[in-house]
Amino acid sequence: MTAVVDLLQAIEALRPHASKAVEESFRLIMEGDSLDESIRAKLSHALALSEQLKISPPTIWAADTNDRIDSDDLSGDDFDNSPWRLVIGKTPISAFLKARDNETTLVFFSVDGFHQWLKNWDPFLYPTGNIPDLANPTTVRVQGLSGGFGGPLLWVMPPDGLPPSIDDVVLPSSADVHRLIHTNATKALRVCPKSYALTWGSLESPEAEPLIMLSASVFSACLVQELRCVDGSYETTLKGTKRLSLSLFDTHQTANPKTLKRLIEAVSWVYDERPETRLGLLMDRLSIDIERDQSLLSGMDHHLSAALQQARDSYAFVILDRKDAYHKEVRELMKDMKSQADLYAGKVRDLVSSIARDALGILIFVIFSFVARFDKEKFSELLDSAGLAVISKVLACYLVLSLVIQSAAHLRDVALSDQESEKWLNMLQHYSSNDDKENRFLAPIRKRRNTFYFALLIAASIYLLLASATWNLPSLIGCLISISSDSG
Repeated sequence: MTAVVDLLQAIEALRPHASKAVEESFRLIMEGDSLDESIRAKLSHALALSEQLKISPPTIWAADTNDRIDSDDLSGDDFDNSPWRLVIGKTPISAFLKARDNETTLVFFSVDGFHQWLKNWDPFLYPTGNIPDLANPTTVRVQGLSGGFGGPLLWVMPPDGLPPSIDDVVLPSSADVHRLIHTNATKALRVCPKSYALTWGSLESPEAEPLIMLSASVFSACLVQELRCVDGSYETTLKGTKRLSLSLFDTHQTANPKTLKRLIEAVSWVYDERPETRLGLLMDRLSIDIERDQSLLSGMDHHLSAALQQARDSYAFVILDRKDAYHKEVRELMKDMKSQADLYAGKVRDLVSSIARDALGILIFVIFSFVARFDKEKFSELLDSAGLAVISKVLACYLVLSLVIQSAAHLRDVALSDQESEKWLNMLQHYSSNDDKENRFLAPIRKRRNTFYFALLIAASIYLLLASATWNLPSLIGCLISISSDSG
């Protein structure tokens, strides 16, 4: 660990000599105007530390000629007064600084470099290519950071900082948020509060300010009805007592840890249960209090505490008022479930009665065809007749046609009934939860539907067996008579 910290310090010692330094997620690019003895000594020290760690050393060029500069060149003055460029990959260094086995580890050589990276970071865009995904556990190691801070997934710590002790915070997933808010942009947006939650550490320090601003923006976006991106800026819509369209935040605006704490509390409460109802109550108050010329984040800073308290107080009364409506809706659901269950039970009974009817018809035909012809010669003449062969094949075709028509009618009727019930459920389900819908309606009906499909399969098998036997009726009866004669 000491050698890694020494390397970070050695690279950072070059920053005062650089005219340009750009820190990306997985590499640092540094450029200087003129190489001299002091810079060569610091570059040599960085190369020596890389060799000690057995990692890929920084790549150094003479910027004017694009000539590669190695450790031997740095011992002489051949490139003095030449502009220079250094590129160092961070991935080998981050391998020494992992705090968790399954995390992505990012490294920054200075707090300024980390802040520069945050300034260009959009917390609402899906990560693509070589961009790290903060929805997964991520540790950011920053050289020069005085103290660590972070949340459940994102940790920001000094290079030698130890893993923190974290209290669990119940926050919604990205899917939960997107079920409640609507996003509108040319690129796919993702609102993921767990990725940017900051709940521990030195949040009051100036080093945490840019990340607190990002976190507050994300949590504010969880408490709107619509988030859209217009010309690179984010705007929101609140639909409460009044309808407001506001910018998400103002340029150069900052957020404080107290505001972020209230936002996290509000998001946790809203998404804990019945989020549509709770968000509606919160929006009713915020849409009145926030001025149209304010940004959403500024309005949250001034009015969220009072709005959250009023929403909590109102929620208890709203739930009491809705209990009767809830029970009425459940009764309607149960009635619809009973009608659906009766439908499937009736379909099964229809199949059984159809099989019995057709089988009995074939049996009666066989009896009347052969009962008056027990004379052996007439019996053989009947079995060999073309008329019986034609009639048996016609009956077999009738059985197959009966199966096809019944199956098509039943399946179409069931499909239409399921569609109608689904639409009815979606229209009716204002107070019942998805669990009610699944456990009290869909699961029992699914069992009935499976029973119907199983009965249909058995009926189809019986019909096909009867059709096959009827098609070959003369030869089948002849075979049975032959077996009977042999046994006699």
